[in-house]
Amino acid sequence: MKANKAVIRAKECWQWGRRQVRIQRMQVRRLVRPGGALPNFLIIGAMKSGTTTLFQMLTQHPGCWSPVAKELQFFEQPHKYSRGEVWYRAHFPTRRSLTAGRRTLGYSPVTGEATPGMSFFPYASRAAELVPQAKLIVSLRDPVERAWSHYKHMRRLPAPERATFSEAIDRELALLEQGASLTEENFRQMAPLLHKFGYVNRGHYADQLKHWFSFFPREQFLILNFEDWKKNPIQAADRITQHLGLPKHAYEARKANQGGHKSSMPIDCRERLETYFRPRNRELFKLLGEDWGWPY
Repeated sequence: MKANKAVIRAKECWQWGRRQVRIQRMQVRRLVRPGGALPNFLIIGAMKSGTTTLFQMLTQHPGCWSPVAKELQFFEQPHKYSRGEVWYRAHFPTRRSLTAGRRTLGYSPVTGEATPGMSFFPYASRAAELVPQAKLIVSLRDPVERAWSHYKHMRRLPAPERATFSEAIDRELALLEQGASLTEENFRQMAPLLHKFGYVNRGHYADQLKHWFSFFPREQFLILNFEDWKKNPIQAADRITQHLGLPKHAYEARKANQGGHKSSMPIDCRERLETYFRPRNRELFKLLGEDWGWPY
């Protein structure tokens, strides 16, 4: 037990050190690299739906230039959003470098970021105000499988989820039945309850998309079915390339963020979640105008 605590403490210290280094780098970057561009695209979700794989594949393209970090969490994290547009711009290539890239490539390069929880948070208005022309990319996973993957992820953290999956579902469904929801007005109050352990609530895709559709034109979205594209990630990258107006590229398929050992979801939990999400999935498919055939 003492050894485990020492390992956890060492990992926490290492993560703290990384954050301090990143902060120092950003302070220098703001001084020596003014004129950062704003993103041309945002991969906004969903969490545990392959967004890292998509982003890493996309940045293989010579015309897709990476920010300082893939996941900036600018629009939904109050302490980051309060730093303002200059801070956000400092993470991206400069406008001058992108202009030079256009002369070299013969077409305009793009830059963007991937914060997979963005679609879940009620802050589409912030993104629309700052980057109204941005192309938005969404990968949606069967919400039952997404919830289980999210739970396993939380169990692996240094401060892990302690509840069983069944207990975690009970806890969240009780909140939702009481009318709990995450809105811009009640974010500070509800975030500790629905953000960290939002296994179920993050699967309310139709509600999330309706929120984003109210701030961005539908044609700026590319919405991908994770269960489909994971079989052919290169085809998904080609679709994103076309959506961003870039020329074709010979992508190499790579997988990112592979989880630990495989484990099966408890049958009773699966049945409960399938019953819960069945009508919500129908609402999603009606919104999208297509049935993705999730198996329940």
